[in-house]
Amino acid sequence: MKKSGMPVPGAAWCAFAVCLSLAACNDARVDLPATVPPEPVRVTANADGFEGEITIDGTIVSLPRLHETIEPRMRGALAEAQVRALADARARGAATAAGLFFKATWTSTRAGDRYLDVHGVVSEYTGGAHPMTSVDAFVWDRLAQRRLALADLLADPQPGSPGVVALAQAARDALIAVKRARVPGYDPAGDGFIGNGPDGPFAPDPGKFGRNFALVPPAADGLGAGMELYYSPYDVGPYVEGMYAVRVPAAVAAPLLKADAARVLQ
Repeated sequence: MKKSGMPVPGAAWCAFAVCLSLAACNDARVDLPATVPPEPVRVTANADGFEGEITIDGTIVSLPRLHETIEPRMRGALAEAQVRALADARARGAATAAGLFFKATWTSTRAGDRYLDVHGVVSEYTGGAHPMTSVDAFVWDRLAQRRLALADLLADPQPGSPGVVALAQAARDALIAVKRARVPGYDPAGDGFIGNGPDGPFAPDPGKFGRNFALVPPAADGLGAGMELYYSPYDVGPYVEGMYAVRVPAAVAAPLLKADAARVLQ
């Protein structure tokens, strides 16, 4: 596998010093180090007709613990994809794996002073009916230096709590609105993918309806602040519908979050 640098994207963080007030420590203040993103990382593995590529932006690279949770895992996935692709080619009697590929792209966006929205998209085709694409999105806590689950940000994260029920329903409503805009004549009553029963994708459990998410500050993209939730193909619809990104408005999401996370949306 080859690893190289790329020009730093214009959207990368500029150097800045962050000072956070921690409620748990009363008046204690913690200075986070200035962040100066290096060049992005690019890893390639092209052989026997198979094309593989991993791209990780400079901000992620600048945070060693975050970077370590991504690049080794992606290198392993790339190697496995290449093995599967070549095995598929041999099974078809082909000398090479022409047309088969693996591509992973990881980007990040600042969400307030403390948090970083991390967004990964992995697409691969190693044989079969069609390529597969999946999303892996989460919030990184720069202070605690760890990946956060949605439950870590909720004021009351217990499955079935009023806040969790409200957020799950709001996420389902937002998805229905997007589907209605995307699919003419869409009727949620006939959509077997979005049931909100105990095993459905919108069950009132943050580990089920909120596996991939981001905190979107005001004016971040012109669509309004809120909590963005991401769904891979098959999560909430058939493959032909592709991926979905839906936003729960800040007015709904912020009151359900812990104070530090809620401030990001305000």
